[in-house]
Amino acid sequence: LSLLYYIKILGFLTYLLISFYDSDGPFLPTDLEGVSFDDPTMINRFKNLMDWVIPMLAEYDGFAIAISNEADNIFADLPDLPGQLLTFLNESKTHIKSLDDRIAVTITFAEGSLKSNFPGTDALIAACDVASFNFYGAESGFESPFKRTLTPAEIRSDIQQMLQVAGDKPILIQELGMHTGSDVLASNEEIQRQFFEVFFTEMQKEERIRAAYVFQLVDWSPTLTASFIQPLEGSGVPQEFIDGFAESLNTIGLINYSDGQRKAAWGEFVKWVEEFRE
Repeated sequence: LSLLYYIKILGFLTYLLISFYDSDGPFLPTDLEGVSFDDPTMINRFKNLMDWVIPMLAEYDGFAIAISNEADNIFADLPDLPGQLLTFLNESKTHIKSLDDRIAVTITFAEGSLKSNFPGTDALIAACDVASFNFYGAESGFESPFKRTLTPAEIRSDIQQMLQVAGDKPILIQELGMHTGSDVLASNEEIQRQFFEVFFTEMQKEERIRAAYVFQLVDWSPTLTASFIQPLEGSGVPQEFIDGFAESLNTIGLINYSDGQRKAAWGEFVKWVEEFRE
């Protein structure tokens, strides 16, 4: 609550993520594990949570809530999941609107998964009030995450794809990021800076892109990265993937964790904050 209070007095608007289904699976209390997401028990429990959350979100000038984050990462393995999520989304949205119809309701997709055109994606986006995406400046694969950086032309093309998939809906970029890399990943400070330059230039042209949140202003600390990566060790995930993922987190910020020095992308980001403020 204290964070929401300071966000409000600074004049910012809150966009909240409560991810019941995240990029690597569901986040549920023990007694709901294994319950389908279109099961009334699951839906009613979430509605009860919203009875508590939505009045607070509205009080502190919140304007939107996402109730899932990158569940599309798992659509290929769980073909029934999109339909379950659609029921969950529609039921949750109706309830949230009954509490405060000013709050936009959405789920967040990984921009990179749009090229896979998973069945059910269009219906889910159509059911959202706004289209929400996570957008990074490099491609990812099972062998190595973010192995190839996107060219400026590819960045622009991906933005156009998001606009097309969203139809006439406004767009929110929940996570906007690009690592600088060091030993494993092919990137650097100039590539990171250029990603933000190209993105914000396109955002300025496209009125439907209403907000974009930079994923991380400061690099993850080695300790935080290690705690996040540790469950992958010994899980069968290729070591090359683990090493690349760790380096992406350790270099994802616009400021170095080790010495507090600002990277080139920090100046680019500040420039665009001022540009959009005018």
